[in-house]
Amino acid sequence: MTIQLSVTVWTVICFVLLMLILHNLLFKPVLAVMDKRNKKIEGAKAKNAEFEKIQSENDALLSKKKKAFLEAQLKKSTEEIEAIRANGKLAAQKAQEQRLKTVEEYRYKSDVEHNEILLVLEAHSTDLASAFAENLVKG
Repeated sequence: MTIQLSVTVWTVICFVLLMLILHNLLFKPVLAVMDKRNKKIEGAKAKNAEFEKIQSENDALLSKKKKAFLEAQLKKSTEEIEAIRANGKLAAQKAQEQRLKTVEEYRYKSDVEHNEILLVLEAHSTDLASAFAENLVKG
């Protein structure tokens, strides 16, 4: 087995031609597709990072808004409770005043009726006394 120069040259020429053809038809398009894919991946990573940043800002803002809303609701509820308490105290005072007024009215009526009864009893007792005296004198 001897090395033939012409076969070696043709083999090298064929190999170089094959490499040029593969480089132009296969390697360049594959590398271009891979570069394009890597750029998309980097773009997606950047967008994802931006989305996460925006999401965290939104979460923080939402948390702040919820807190502000809850504080406003708490303040409103507290004010309503205070208003209800004030109305309750006012109603209790009015009820107490009404009760005292009613007691005074009944006391006044009771005193008036008591005086009327005393007058009637006094009138009847004088009548009875005079009738008793007449019966004693007659009898």
